[in-house]
Amino acid sequence: MRYTMLALLIILPGAAGIAIFGHFALIDWNALQETYQSYEAIAQSSSDLSTLFKAETQQNIHRINLFAEGVWTLLSAILVAIGIHGIFTSI
Repeated sequence: MRYTMLALLIILPGAAGIAIFGHFALIDWNALQETYQSYEAIAQSSSDLSTLFKAETQQNIHRINLFAEGVWTLLSAILVAIGIHGIFTSI
């Protein structure tokens, strides 16, 4: 009974969180790569300052999103580790 509860309430949601948040972190990573390349191109060209600020803001938005998704992925991994630890220490 205890193993089933740990698996259903701790390990399974944690593994789902790793998969879901990891997937969205990879999407944000690709978006960050694209916006950073755009930012570099604008920075090297002779664009005006407001365009440069807008490009920097866009890439900073993706950096913050990637950080948040990475944190949720790691928190889900910690949840899985706690569940696995609970199973193996009660044997």
